[in-house]
Amino acid sequence: MKKIIIAIIMVMFTSPSLKAGEHANALSQCLINNTTQADKNIMTQWVFSSLSNHPSVSSMAAITSAARSSADQEMAKLVEKFMYDKCLNQVKKAVQNEGPGAIEMSIRSYVEVAGREVLNHPSVAGSVTGLASHMDVKKLFEALMTK
Repeated sequence: MKKIIIAIIMVMFTSPSLKAGEHANALSQCLINNTTQADKNIMTQWVFSSLSNHPSVSSMAAITSAARSSADQEMAKLVEKFMYDKCLNQVKKAVQNEGPGAIEMSIRSYVEVAGREVLNHPSVAGSVTGLASHMDVKKLFEALMTK
């Protein structure tokens, strides 16, 4: 089972962009429409936990193995809740009509929407202001305005 999940995740992040079909779009909408704030928090924690493993940021985040395991478990429950309960009919139709790639397309759309919400949170958006304060705005403006 672990190998299957890893394979799905690898396909999600390495396969070329595909165009979502009608059923994949319906699955995306089911995921988006049935997601609670608690679900978004679980996903955000899992993504943060997962990204913190990357060597370029691992020194910036100290996540215990217990916290990482908890994030994995909660995310697994969330995925199961959507795949086996809340969006089961949409999952079946998407796979039957558009193949397993429909799940990938749906999850990508879902993650994009959820990711925008995370990035729009005032505390996260405020970090962008910090970045902007270190940039040469005049130079950026000149680069954009010259032909």
